[in-house]
Amino acid sequence: MLHVIPARHTKVIHFIRHGQGFHNVAGQRDAAEYLSYDYEDAHLTEYGWTQAEALNRHIGKLPQALHLDVVVVSPLTRAIETAVGAFSQRQWQQGEAKAPLMLAQTAEDGKRPARPAMSAAACPPFVCVETCREHLGRHPCDRRQPASHYRKHYPAVDFSLIETEEDVLWKREEREPKEHITARGLCFMQWLMQRPEARIAVVTHSSFLYYMMSQFGHAGAPLVKGELHRWYENCEMRTVVLSDSGGGGGNLDDLWFPGGHQQPKQGVAYLSNGTAA
Repeated sequence: MLHVIPARHTKVIHFIRHGQGFHNVAGQRDAAEYLSYDYEDAHLTEYGWTQAEALNRHIGKLPQALHLDVVVVSPLTRAIETAVGAFSQRQWQQGEAKAPLMLAQTAEDGKRPARPAMSAAACPPFVCVETCREHLGRHPCDRRQPASHYRKHYPAVDFSLIETEEDVLWKREEREPKEHITARGLCFMQWLMQRPEARIAVVTHSSFLYYMMSQFGHAGAPLVKGELHRWYENCEMRTVVLSDSGGGGGNLDDLWFPGGHQQPKQGVAYLSNGTAA
């Protein structure tokens, strides 16, 4: 079942689930712990940081670099920490021109490990968006903190798309319906397709990924469907090609050359229909 689509109507998306959080450890012992406020907006465990750093090394050893244009990340702490661990290249040093990607944090038993400040140097830009948050409601681990908290602790991350200071999406007594999280996932995919970047990493959550991906791959072979629909492990990365044959998205085509008698103008980008951008 082959499909051919112009490259500019595609994007390469690297979907990553966050590393192990303290809520994951507690929830594996007893599922009732997911209702505990002890794990509100849970941090990564030390092992979760180890997972993120292992992903960092894996990416660094790939035969072809990812050449990411942007990292899109959920505003929950465990997702941002995973993105920092996976994509920051070194600790932040006093006097750097760029603000830290993450400030240093002290250890708190059962809550968070001590971590150094991490540098934003040589990193793609980080953009935080609420649309790719985890399944909303009831579980305090999925409730975000005030936006000002994240802006303070992650100075180099772009939080401009977070519209409210407080979390108005999470409801204490109401779990987000599956139909809603599925629709939210589709909206997120459409938003990615409309963005100008072609190579994107997304750091998000297991339930969100599961319900979002469940909408795709049904016309494909069982192997393809299985790869898309399988539950994500902590810090697992899978890469997909997102395309829109309806032409709803699309980037400038840097590879296209007009040929014939038309001579491209120096310094002008062209769409593949020959129109100057």
